Amino acid sequence: MTTSGVFSRALRAEVAHLARSRWDLILLIVMPVVLMVVVGAMLFQGVVRDVPVAVVDQDHSAFSRAAIRNMEASPGVRVVAQPTDLAAAWPLMRSSKIYSLAYIPRGAEKNAFRQPDAVIVYYNGAFQTVGSLAASAQTTALTNAAAPLILERARALGVPAARLKTPAVQVTILGNPQLSFELFLGGLIMPGVLHLLMACAAVMGVGRELRGGSLKDWSARMDGRLAAALAGKLGPYVLTFTFWGAVWIAWLCGWRGWGIEGSLPMLLGGLFALMAATAGISALLVTLTGDMDTSFSATAVYAGSAIAFSNGTLPLLHGPAFAQFWSAILPFTHYLQLQNEQMVLGSDLSTSLGPLLTLLGVAVGTFALSIPLAHRRARRTPKPEDLTLHLPARSFSGAFVGTFAGIFKHRPLSSTILLAVVAYAFYYPMAYVGQTPVKLPVAVVDQDHSALSRRLVQEMNATRALDAAVVTASTAEAEQMLRNGEVDAVMHIPERFEASLIHGDAKGVGLYLNGAYLVRATAMGKALGGAAAAAAEQVLTPVIEATRLLERAPMVVQRPLYNTTDGYGSYAVPAVSAIILQQTLLLGAALFAGLRRETDAAALSTRSFLGLWAALTLIGSVASLFYFGFVFWFQDYPRMGDLFGVILAVPVFAASVSALGLAIGSLFDRHERAMQILVGTSVPLFFLGGAAWPLFLMPEPLAWLARLSPSTSAIQAFVKLNAAGATVAEVAPELLTLTALAILLGAGAWLRLVKTTESVRPLN
Repeated sequence: MTTSGVFSRALRAEVAHLARSRWDLILLIVMPVVLMVVVGAMLFQGVVRDVPVAVVDQDHSAFSRAAIRNMEASPGVRVVAQPTDLAAAWPLMRSSKIYSLAYIPRGAEKNAFRQPDAVIVYYNGAFQTVGSLAASAQTTALTNAAAPLILERARALGVPAARLKTPAVQVTILGNPQLSFELFLGGLIMPGVLHLLMACAAVMGVGRELRGGSLKDWSARMDGRLAAALAGKLGPYVLTFTFWGAVWIAWLCGWRGWGIEGSLPMLLGGLFALMAATAGISALLVTLTGDMDTSFSATAVYAGSAIAFSNGTLPLLHGPAFAQFWSAILPFTHYLQLQNEQMVLGSDLSTSLGPLLTLLGVAVGTFALSIPLAHRRARRTPKPEDLTLHLPARSFSGAFVGTFAGIFKHRPLSSTILLAVVAYAFYYPMAYVGQTPVKLPVAVVDQDHSALSRRLVQEMNATRALDAAVVTASTAEAEQMLRNGEVDAVMHIPERFEASLIHGDAKGVGLYLNGAYLVRATAMGKALGGAAAAAAEQVLTPVIEATRLLERAPMVVQRPLYNTTDGYGSYAVPAVSAIILQQTLLLGAALFAGLRRETDAAALSTRSFLGLWAALTLIGSVASLFYFGFVFWFQDYPRMGDLFGVILAVPVFAASVSALGLAIGSLFDRHERAMQILVGTSVPLFFLGGAAWPLFLMPEPLAWLARLSPSTSAIQAFVKLNAAGATVAEVAPELLTLTALAILLGAGAWLRLVKTTESVRPLN
């Protein structure tokens, strides 16, 4: 048979299989549609609004009343409480009934010039995204309320009418001027999810041909032409997920109106190259290992964490060497760069050619490497496999002990439930070791050439976040460098900048930021604002006292709570840990149930089912305490704020997750389906947990559906208990939800796994 004939045969065979395989169709059609609907609905509002905040007003002055009115008029926040003192406010913060708190002490207005730091805005740093945005809105409201006070005090003290100011900072966001999280997170989440689903589908597609680690039978059916056979087999998956990626781009950029700033053909070409590279990696993993379980585990490691290592959130420019290396070899990193360049920034085509060629090189290289490995697999004799997983039928203790014996007997179980828990504890945090953006390159357009402009550049270089990498006289040239990814920001210092500041008519510093990366854009904006104020104070020494006088209204100080360093890792990893703990236990329990169904194991009694469930719950509890105790201590994350509450919540969480895994696993026709179907849900479940995007901004039906996953309540409860030191009463809603889920899911698993007369009788 010719090469083209083998390609056609393999293609037709794969399409025919997909047409009759329920689970493969679910992965290829149902899951992409459902997840796109979920992510689209979750981010539909786009901008953070109406964040619940509180005000402790002990001043009861015109200033404090004006500040509260400003907050109530702000679209970003809504004042839901006005406690009498801080002691009454902390429970609201710990339970996330509020995310930010403005404290206006007694005498704030009267003593403003003597106590410039009297007004404090506290915000929940454990939920950094929402907390910091709420704090910014409250700070703006307080600052605006202080403006009339500044003028009144200045007149009373005889300060000249010419008002001295520190340099204003005019921020322009390129590509995402609305600072929309729909564009930012939508462009990050869904391509990453499709990349992961594609990887799982391709592993199953190729791995399905394995027989005891051998491809001998498949090679015989394909006349030994495995290159053509592999291409034909992988083709439907590449085309299907490229199509779904294009559908998402059409939704986000077309229907939702965000538009495409660059080249649509280049963007679609990059999408196809990503899926082709993913297919090549999947083929390489299967032919290299000869084992689907190992291939799925490797897929979960590289594709499941692709978003974290992609530079899409916290940049890895000065991160650990391993994190930089790992990011550079992951295909999703290069696709996200291309996507942001063409979809958001409108970069030159030549700029995106490098990521495109890298993806195509990965696709061709991994496919080429898999061919000789496939031929080697075809020459091997299949090895017998023992998948049996017996448990004593009517003994709680026997099933309890037998569960541990089965886990150690079967490598897929031990690697998922035990080894993966330990590995992820040290692997995933590597993406966030830096905690904050460090020395991001800035292009400086200095048209003033004054002492102040030079000082401003020096102050900028002195910050942790910024580095003046390029100095140019052309704003257009600098902006194009930003669009092409050569720098992360542009700072424009206009002509007569210093002179205008001295004469009381301050011109602003222009700051252009990359709207495709909101985390680093926010950090850079704050850093430059501080640098501008510091530069003015150093240079304007003849009139500095007057400047200080005018700036001394009730100064607003922001203080993060529960994440005092305001580090991104201390915010993200504790929330992600709940997902890691859920997915490893969920997959392990589903693999356990899937193995028993695949091998037609004897039915369980109620007692043996309870023994199995108890063993899995114990494993999940120990893993959780390992994370919240040792791992959080080792990584120096907020931990064990309320030890009693953590110990109480952990087994309830583990029981609900293990029951869910047993129930789902009992549906699969083969145990590998657990990895194939469930791995791709990790990323959406994290964002449905309310840490990065709050539940109150999601449509109410979606927020209620999100609570059907134990991880949603677990993320909220464990972050509050570990970081904020919330009491059991303050996390009671989450604990009650987890308890209800444990009971309901446990009953569902019992109905699925217990088939004896004893299990049926209570239903009559």
